[in-house]
Amino acid sequence: MNCLQLTLYPSITLALLDERFVKIFGVKKGVWAGDDLYISGRWYSPWRYINDATGDLRDAVQNLAERYGHCVGISTSPGDEDLLFVVAFLTQNTNYHTNVLRWSRDLFSKTEDLAVIAEVAPSIGRSYQLRRLPQAVKRYLELGRPRDRRELLSIPGVGAKVADLYLLFTGDTTAAPVDKHFMRTAPRLGLRGRPPSPAHCRRYTCDACPLASRCLRAQAAEKLGRLAGWVQTLAYLADKGVLSI
Repeated sequence: MNCLQLTLYPSITLALLDERFVKIFGVKKGVWAGDDLYISGRWYSPWRYINDATGDLRDAVQNLAERYGHCVGISTSPGDEDLLFVVAFLTQNTNYHTNVLRWSRDLFSKTEDLAVIAEVAPSIGRSYQLRRLPQAVKRYLELGRPRDRRELLSIPGVGAKVADLYLLFTGDTTAAPVDKHFMRTAPRLGLRGRPPSPAHCRRYTCDACPLASRCLRAQAAEKLGRLAGWVQTLAYLADKGVLSI
């Protein structure tokens, strides 16, 4: 994969592009991803935040930045937060590249109006993710399209991974979605912990949570700061066999 492909492969913005990486949904239709500062991921450079890495992780992150900092960014698409919420929600317990991209593109080809997306979602497939989307969208709109993690976690069906996925790819790089890929790969970098506890995430911020010392998400945020989401992105790519860390 080239640098643009490496950046887009893990990102939920991929659902807004066609096979040539041209924007077909949301704002900036017709733009090639490589020409856009945000979709290409070029807005983000790990070197800006290299001093966020603490302790034993500093050397590991320095090495990652030297190897991939010029190439792998974080793809976002400002103005498309509603569509990205839909994509993030649909990622629960299913294959992103096989199912979620297909579902999302089917939905967005019918309408980009969030309320209408919620109405038609159950008609495009039998998956529980599609059936639960209307209730989640309703609450998301009632909350005023939240960008606060605990507010997102109050939405039915939104767990820690979905909330962090949405936050990361809408620009909060302290958010590290804890999935099976991160769980398997993080120990190579010296990061260890359990998946977040949804009940605790809804009640506490990471810095106040009594489980923080044992939670991989909290440890990533504490020890990596604004590098956390970027490191998680590399972990995802490494566990997929696309690059090595």
